[in-house]
Amino acid sequence: MTGSTILHARTINHRNAPTEVREKAHLGEEQAVALMQAVAEIPGGVAVIPVSTCNRTEIYLEVTEGADSPAILREALDRVGACTDVFFGEHAVVLDGMEAVEHVFRVASALESMMLGEPQISGQLKDAYRLSRLHQEPGPVLLRAFQGAFRTGKRVRTETHISKGAVSVAFAAVELARKFFTRLSDHTALLVGAGDTGSLAARHFLQQDIGRLVVVNRSPQRAIELAEVLREEKRTGKLGDARELPQVETESHYGLVDQRPWEELAEAMAEADVILSTTGATEPVILPEMVHRAVASRKGRPIFMLDIAVPRDIHPDVAGIGGAYLFGLEDLDEIIKGNLAARQRQVPHAEKIIAQELAEFRQWLADLDMLPTVAEFRTYLEELKNKQVGFVAKKESPEIAAAVDRSLQQFIKKVLGRSVSTLKQARTEEERQHALETLHRIFGEDEPDKD
Repeated sequence: MTGSTILHARTINHRNAPTEVREKAHLGEEQAVALMQAVAEIPGGVAVIPVSTCNRTEIYLEVTEGADSPAILREALDRVGACTDVFFGEHAVVLDGMEAVEHVFRVASALESMMLGEPQISGQLKDAYRLSRLHQEPGPVLLRAFQGAFRTGKRVRTETHISKGAVSVAFAAVELARKFFTRLSDHTALLVGAGDTGSLAARHFLQQDIGRLVVVNRSPQRAIELAEVLREEKRTGKLGDARELPQVETESHYGLVDQRPWEELAEAMAEADVILSTTGATEPVILPEMVHRAVASRKGRPIFMLDIAVPRDIHPDVAGIGGAYLFGLEDLDEIIKGNLAARQRQVPHAEKIIAQELAEFRQWLADLDMLPTVAEFRTYLEELKNKQVGFVAKKESPEIAAAVDRSLQQFIKKVLGRSVSTLKQARTEEERQHALETLHRIFGEDEPDKD
């Protein structure tokens, strides 16, 4: 790509490979580091950045011009015990040069994600990049490609709304809960169920500044463990800017996050302003009589109930109880579909940003190609200047010699500037290459000293 190095990429992702193939392709951290070391040891290999997530494993390889990139990658993968055949099989997509650059720009912008606009991929790419910098020195093209990808992704996230709106059930449920109240920080949420979806919903509640979160689970140990993890994450700032509020005076209170035993579910319901239920029960766990008692004890304050379990956790008859407002997966599905459609409308804007960044990358590549020749030209002119200044210094005062030096330095600056400008303004690549070759032929090799 630069006249000295070439970028080669291979991707196994959710668009072209089933789960079992993606599992075979996955590279753990130790394998990723070993792959970097292997590439560096193989002639022609410059550097490699492997990226492995649950939905994709991608390898970005930089090699010297003329090197056999597939052969280098195959040998490196074999050395580290990876499933080499997967990367050379029917499910692998091969990308070279600018195609590879465009792909990593799109990945960083979350246009290639399973869930359009999801923000996690940016952090995953940065983790892979940091690991790479710890164990190797990426080549100029690989370095610039990833830095450009990070800049592109940031622009897409800040200049478009492609990451706005909930597109997961847990997040959609919390987003819906936000619409019930002026400020979530004045209210209590009850989480019934401490599995993966419940844990995710709990984090979303805390990120949205819920005043108090109570966790109830059939397995009390699981509820205790989740509450402890959430409190620790909150304490260390991993949950964003959610702030601590004055403690609510209850016997079991531990701060922003509580847990209560399953036997106290009915009492916890009476204290909650919003209930999110997501257990794995086969029968409803929240029954009409429980809701009747909870509503009666709240003195007119409503309860908003979100049932995101399959099968349903909340008995459907609860929908007819005054003071209780029940929402299910169908309601959340409409929110998610609307948000996905809104994100899809942002794609053209995102692709325009990517096109702008790719144009800058191409210009950088063009400039990079001419740097060695321009450097040779600069060296030639500097040598001429030094000879002339030396000649003047033998016959004139130091002040005059210094003045000549400054004058010639300005002359060199103008000549170089004009030359670089002319190269950049070449109408075709052939014209530009011809100019570079002419400059290199005239000034690139040392001439015998005729003095």
